[in-house]
Amino acid sequence: MFKKLQTCYETYIKTFFSSVEEEPYNPNGSIFHKQKIVRYGSDVKNTQLPLEQRAQAAKNIGLLVYTGGPNAGIYASEYIQELIDILHMPDISAKVKILVLQGLCGICYINYSNQNKAKDLNLADVLLAYLTADEDSSPASNDITVVKFWVCYLLTVICCNNIPYIRLLHELGGQMLETKLESLSSMEWSGWPDNYAEVLFALLGFHKIQFTSDI
Repeated sequence: MFKKLQTCYETYIKTFFSSVEEEPYNPNGSIFHKQKIVRYGSDVKNTQLPLEQRAQAAKNIGLLVYTGGPNAGIYASEYIQELIDILHMPDISAKVKILVLQGLCGICYINYSNQNKAKDLNLADVLLAYLTADEDSSPASNDITVVKFWVCYLLTVICCNNIPYIRLLHELGGQMLETKLESLSSMEWSGWPDNYAEVLFALLGFHKIQFTSDI
């Protein structure tokens, strides 16, 4: 599971979307990561900046946490609330949503503490709302679908080895979540290392639940 998550981040986020000038990983380089994270964090918190610039800073924080390890995750944890607040904003663009979701993917990646903090800040509620957003035949519907793909990946990140989060999603999502993931898993996930709607569907145990109910 972790290998697939790592592959997604390496090939889909870092390769195609990376804008942070990376330096070779140094286990003693926590000061470098802290300085970078604090700098981008000030942009995230600056409500006077254009929203897209704040969202780009969020994604950059995620990349730094992914390369910086557990210590970098500690530095980034204080910005989780701001990222969730951005996702709660009405009428934000798909691009802004995706950038913030990418940031949260990096911040929560194999970081149980940050996953739980995001859980306590009700991240699951906004993610489930994104999954149930209306789609139509307009070009904008394609953007909505990409946002939902990123939601599936983020939910996979935060549910992997996190049983309380899995239970919460069952409680909040129920049949609606199962139906939505089944629909998303039937779509074309070209360019992704895996179909993360399908991965999440299995991770949440919906296959097992369906099998049991058929007996």
